[in-house]
Amino acid sequence: MLICIRCGKGKNTVSFSRHKKGSSGAGGVWALRAPIHKRAQRPNLHIFKGQKYCTKCLRIVKQVVRVNKKTDSQTPTESEQPAQAAL
Repeated sequence: MLICIRCGKGKNTVSFSRHKKGSSGAGGVWALRAPIHKRAQRPNLHIFKGQKYCTKCLRIVKQVVRVNKKTDSQTPTESEQPAQAAL
């Protein structure tokens, strides 16, 4: 499915009409009226670690992963902690 896992952004249907030259701005010439069409807008999805994310959510998720990785590398392990002197 084409849906973002995090925010739920998915396919959106919109109406649009092209301006047709010769159509009267005040109405009247209905044969030259610009037709209205429906079109699908799809989200810009990316796959990251097996999950689909839209572009905005992907930036947030990658930032969280980077911060978690940085904090994990900064916490000293038991072997790196200074040994306390016995009294």
